[in-house]
Amino acid sequence: MDKTFNTLLELQKIDKVIFDSEGKLSKLPKEIEEKEKIFKQTEEDFRQAKTDLENTLKEKEEKEQYVEERKQFVNRNEEKLYMLKTYQEFNDTQKEISVAKKEIKEIEDEIVGFMEKIEEKEKAFKEIEETFETSKEEYENFLKKCEDEKVKIEKLLKDKLKQRKKIAKGVDQGILSQYDLIKSRRQGIAIAKISSNTCSGCYMNLPPQLVIEVMKKNKIVQCPSCQRILIWENVSKAD
Repeated sequence: MDKTFNTLLELQKIDKVIFDSEGKLSKLPKEIEEKEKIFKQTEEDFRQAKTDLENTLKEKEEKEQYVEERKQFVNRNEEKLYMLKTYQEFNDTQKEISVAKKEIKEIEDEIVGFMEKIEEKEKAFKEIEETFETSKEEYENFLKKCEDEKVKIEKLLKDKLKQRKKIAKGVDQGILSQYDLIKSRRQGIAIAKISSNTCSGCYMNLPPQLVIEVMKKNKIVQCPSCQRILIWENVSKAD
């Protein structure tokens, strides 16, 4: 049975790599999803800040345009003021000019306030933009790293599965099926060595008689606790 035990140990090393690699692959989508969620929030903050700044600038431009139109209105009416024939027309026009000038003054005061607001928004936007650009670069680098890691792991898996298939041919089919079943239930670890009469898989103290049975190497012996296949620590390298 020495050859069988040695083959199982060799198989275990490969299966551990396969199990760990498959675990890393399965975690990648979740890691990408979490990173994407963080990046999307940063991107949304950037878009909102940009839209807010653009709307403020647009509102300022609209007010400036309206002021220009009202100034033109005042100029036109002041030019025709003394061409009016009746006092009533003169008085009404004067009132319209007065109202327009007052409105212009109020809006120009608002524009001054808008200038201060725009300055604050532009400063805030610049900070958000820098954060977004940094986040974008980090996210893109992370995606590339994940893709490179995925390719690397997939290649390793392909090589190890090919190697496993070759080694598994040297194991009795019944023993291999038993081994695979335990492996599937014990996080990829089906073999446990005995050290100081203790199972290295679950650290349970083993009965002396069971340890003796394992040392004889005449049959497959499983740990009563974790069900892993027990192997004596000094398994021979001989066939």
